[in-house]
Amino acid sequence: MTSTKDFAPILSDYAFFEQSATEAPRDAAVYARQIAPLVAAGKTIRLLDFGCGTGSFTERLLGLLELEPERLLLSLVEPVSSSHEQAAERLTSFTTAPIEHAKAIAGINQPQFDVVIANHVFYYVPELASTMQELERRRAPGGLFLMAIAGNANPLIQFWRDGFALLGEPSPYYVAEDVAAALTKLEIGFHQQQVPYELMFDDTEVNRLKTLRFLFADHFIRLPREPLLALFGPYSRAGRIEIRTNCEHFTVPAAT
Repeated sequence: MTSTKDFAPILSDYAFFEQSATEAPRDAAVYARQIAPLVAAGKTIRLLDFGCGTGSFTERLLGLLELEPERLLLSLVEPVSSSHEQAAERLTSFTTAPIEHAKAIAGINQPQFDVVIANHVFYYVPELASTMQELERRRAPGGLFLMAIAGNANPLIQFWRDGFALLGEPSPYYVAEDVAAALTKLEIGFHQQQVPYELMFDDTEVNRLKTLRFLFADHFIRLPREPLLALFGPYSRAGRIEIRTNCEHFTVPAAT
């Protein structure tokens, strides 16, 4: 159903999205509150960030946790080698232990984790259910598996549907509804909540194109420009694009 997404050629476009959206700080704040009881317990925390990119989000989250470096064991998974290497270098100050990093979960030797994070990455995995099952298998007893992903109500997901419809194709990416269905089928109990965020930037063609390249990646070259640019029309206000939306957070085990 889905396809991978190569972030290497669109890193600058992704950086523009990160700078223009409140998504990352909102997501990090939610995760930090959920992880706080583990931090307060005083134990060493084994944390896996699945799909860490260049480590900018991980850096934000670890900054909120204020966990002593000697109490963190950190593992990173990212299919772009240069990105997980950059992430490991960026995050060295947060731990006194060597940072384990690899292109795939199979390359991670740490058997179990107190915290597994998959932040806005399940859109792009080749096999959603088997990936989730493997990450859940790595969650230690009493640990957390934390996920964020946008659902069909998010305008950017609608951009995907409308864009690929121009090619006569369905969107190849998973969304929150697929995550909920996979967790249910796997009989993994979970708690789900909506987290609001905003995407706002100066309304110029250049900025619209940056956002579109981030969204469509290697598919972008196949798509007609004008219909894509027009997708932003309903969100243009006084020279600014203003998209107020939300994403879905999933927590395993389910909150009690």
